[in-house]
Amino acid sequence: MSRSSGSKAFDDLRDALLRQPALRAELEAALDLNVRRVNPTDRANRFGSGAAVEWILASVAFAAGVLSIPAGHNANGFDLRDLREDARGLWSVKNTTKRSDFRLTNGIGGPGAGFTEPVVFLSPVLPGVVFCDPKTHEDVRREVQVKSDATVLPFRVVEAHAKQHPECVAACSMPTNPGTGQDDPWMDYVESLLSRERFPQLSRLFNAAKPVQGSLTSELQALIAQRDSGAINAEQFDLLVRRLGA
Repeated sequence: MSRSSGSKAFDDLRDALLRQPALRAELEAALDLNVRRVNPTDRANRFGSGAAVEWILASVAFAAGVLSIPAGHNANGFDLRDLREDARGLWSVKNTTKRSDFRLTNGIGGPGAGFTEPVVFLSPVLPGVVFCDPKTHEDVRREVQVKSDATVLPFRVVEAHAKQHPECVAACSMPTNPGTGQDDPWMDYVESLLSRERFPQLSRLFNAAKPVQGSLTSELQALIAQRDSGAINAEQFDLLVRRLGA
């Protein structure tokens, strides 16, 4: 049996996860933490959760030496966006937390570009991270379904591919979705956008929602400073003071 998936980069990643149990453990822990914090069942959150999986795999590829930076692996100060684009040049990432078909591309009023580039698939039902290249694995490419609004690859096809080509599987246990994630990546983004310095009125919502911390004196001083700066109004100030029990 050939030990090559057809991609040297994926082979190196697969072998690194086998040789380095600690690296595999970190990958699995990161994937688990992501799905526990952000529930991808919510369609709006799905994009944020999926982007996090892309970054996690890029981080693993970097740690495994699959991705490197021009100035050398120990250089600091490089642009992370460049590294992410390098990762996307190796493969695209498709993940699902349940047994469901994979949407490869979407289009505006059409199916999108289709199955044109290598993909790594993740799912709790798969035996690991599964690699597939449409140029190398033509039998998989022939199973692609072109629909009115997307290009879809049935789950059963990816599952069969993984069984038939163990060289295309990197050991990893993908977590199931417990459905308990409460984090909202979009809310966090908007909060960072509406900084108190630039948007003193709009930021009031987020400032008023934060629990006060520290000693009673320091908490009162902080509230007074927020009121005097206009970050919170008098009504919000009184409410927060009552919460302190002062």
